[in-house]
Amino acid sequence: MPPVTDHGKLGKICIRIGVIYLDNDSKIIDINIIRKELDDNTDQDDYEDWEDDYSLLNEGDYEGLKRLRQEIAKGNPEDIDAQWRLGEAYVLCKEYERAIDFFIPLYKKDPDNINIEYSILDALFALGKMERDFNWVSVPNVIRLNNEVSDFCYDYLKRRRNGKELDDIFFQLMVEGYLTFNKEELLNNLIKDGRFEFKNDGYVRSNLLRVKGKQKI
Repeated sequence: MPPVTDHGKLGKICIRIGVIYLDNDSKIIDINIIRKELDDNTDQDDYEDWEDDYSLLNEGDYEGLKRLRQEIAKGNPEDIDAQWRLGEAYVLCKEYERAIDFFIPLYKKDPDNINIEYSILDALFALGKMERDFNWVSVPNVIRLNNEVSDFCYDYLKRRRNGKELDDIFFQLMVEGYLTFNKEELLNNLIKDGRFEFKNDGYVRSNLLRVKGKQKI
């Protein structure tokens, strides 16, 4: 999962816009919109396409999103971001095999594109496969919920007396690799760990966490 950009830098129109979470039956059950960023040079047509894309994604109209992205990709055959976004739409429409077949030539063309890597992982995991079930140039770092994740959170928080929101901690993990868990699962894991204290305002993402023994939140 997470989410950086084409070649690890901000792309022209957007970075990876979502993290796809899988349930026990390897079905897509939720999309967490992270962010979109427009570059200063984006023209009006690009902006309107972006607005339409965002609206369809927000509404969960993935078939409509696929049609829009097909049109954009057809008009921009050399734009790897436009091609990746079409492949992502196939994943959202649960056309996983189609998505993987679509991504193979894109990946060969740009094996360092983390958006393409993560979308391939989305499709692989949705099919019940593992990261090793693809011919990578370099296997992506896949982070599963375990003691190493808890230790990472502890080390990150122990230097911060006033605590951090769960959103911030989750983002730090996203920088490290593709996440196979969502924020609620991370929170529940840290609660069970016993080394953390929490201040809950009713929203999972804004839970304030700190290491026990630090200054009160």
